[in-house]
Amino acid sequence: MQIEKKNIPGLNNILRPETARRGITQAQAKTTFTSSPFSLMPLLILPFISALLLFLASPVPGFVPLAWISLIPLFFFVQNSSPRAAFFSGWLAGVAYYLAMLYWVTISMETYGGLAPWLSTSGLVLLSAYMGIYHGFFCFSAAFVLRKKVIFPIWFMACIWVGLDYLRGVLFTGLPWMDVGYFHYQSPVSQLADLGGHHLLTFLTLLVNGVLYQFWQNKSLKPVDKPVWLAIICIILAMTYSPLRLAQINTAIKQAPLLQTGVIQANIDQAVKWQKDNKLASVNRHIALTNAALSSETPPKLILWPETSLPFYPTFDPAFYNVQAETVLRDGADFELLCGAPHIIRRPGKGYDLYNAALLMRPDKTTDFYHKQHLVPFGEYIPLRGILPFPKAIVESIGDFSPGKDSAILQSARAKIGVLICIEAIYPDLARKEVAQGAELLANITNDAWFGRSSAPLQHLAMSIMRAIENRRSLARSANTGISALVSPTGEILAASELFTEEHLSAPLPILNQRTIFNRFGFLFPLLCLGYAIILLFRLGRAKAIDD
Repeated sequence: MQIEKKNIPGLNNILRPETARRGITQAQAKTTFTSSPFSLMPLLILPFISALLLFLASPVPGFVPLAWISLIPLFFFVQNSSPRAAFFSGWLAGVAYYLAMLYWVTISMETYGGLAPWLSTSGLVLLSAYMGIYHGFFCFSAAFVLRKKVIFPIWFMACIWVGLDYLRGVLFTGLPWMDVGYFHYQSPVSQLADLGGHHLLTFLTLLVNGVLYQFWQNKSLKPVDKPVWLAIICIILAMTYSPLRLAQINTAIKQAPLLQTGVIQANIDQAVKWQKDNKLASVNRHIALTNAALSSETPPKLILWPETSLPFYPTFDPAFYNVQAETVLRDGADFELLCGAPHIIRRPGKGYDLYNAALLMRPDKTTDFYHKQHLVPFGEYIPLRGILPFPKAIVESIGDFSPGKDSAILQSARAKIGVLICIEAIYPDLARKEVAQGAELLANITNDAWFGRSSAPLQHLAMSIMRAIENRRSLARSANTGISALVSPTGEILAASELFTEEHLSAPLPILNQRTIFNRFGFLFPLLCLGYAIILLFRLGRAKAIDD
């Protein structure tokens, strides 16, 4: 049956003069487009179908297997669209995707930032519009490359996606929130992260989608070219590496020393946390849960309290000495306490610096501080304070924090501790540098109360767990309202809390000191992906300019 062009929405995007340069006739273009079940629906819907499948594969709702097929509709879309149309539709789909992934931002802005609903919604839309640009540029570049005779289209799409993820994680302070690789934080393939970080898991996801798309396009299980065979070999190697590496790490864990570690989740209401009258009650709740943890058959030797669990300045407030007396300095105490607190350092003649800090207290009365390095814009400091309409920082209301200068390792009696405060856990390079400096245990203290009862706490936990796998370090995570967890170097969750409950958890954490390939080379893999994609785009763009 002859299909008229006017009856197929989006077909005009395919039958453009560029197809003639490739030697493709309009009849051939029609055949390519109509050979698929996707031709039964408008072409512009396909990016949104992929966005929906990606969202469903994320930790909440958690249908992870959908990740392996989620991009097939998007691949079909970019293959049959002009670069300009691909960018616009891909951007819109990206905006929709991030609106669903980041909706919890409005909770933070309204409840703790004091913003009107229209302002918080505007902030969410603007953030999603920015994040969607990367999705749009992927569609643009993929459509551009697929219109040329390139040798490795499947590989290019995987490389450009990973390269864009890397850029999104470093530009404008970076927001690498829930890259596709994080969807696999509890999957067997997660063990690949110690080679190339979570970016390698993203790359594998794109590669599997590309191979399945190729099979589906051919209507056969027989690949037609060598690049597809190469992709299949790499996928098989990846699937083989994960169980072998898991067995290897489990063997190392059996031989490693164990540190009985406890985490406290006091569930302090964010609305009253910083009220002066509630300071003593808040601290006493943490002390009571600590005593409960110490009363167990195997009392912890290291205990974590959450971010800013001390709602005062330790070096200036007498309450700090009471906390020491009731914990690490009490008679018979044989444990160390790591907790969060604001920390002031006076600068002679220059006022003072205020830090969001972690404090390690020891039974010998010594203390050490770690200062948070990566601060949250509009959460811990207000950029352009005189211009933007934010009346106060969202997370805390005690003033702007200063960033820490280095990755200070806190030395406990039983392990060297690398601290990640709150959102620092989503930045792979921070944990990597701490481990490179000798950290044997990763400690993530956070206050996720400002996420509210949303999907964000589980998303945050998923990204934190990937830091343990990438560096092969145990992870202890103490969150004010949850989710608190104790995680092995394989990413296995040994214990975890519920949201908005009072809990204390304890588990023996293996102390490993081996270095991984990721820990040694960091972002080398995504940089190679980005470099390959840029070189190919440059060469194709230059060839097009010469043709024109």
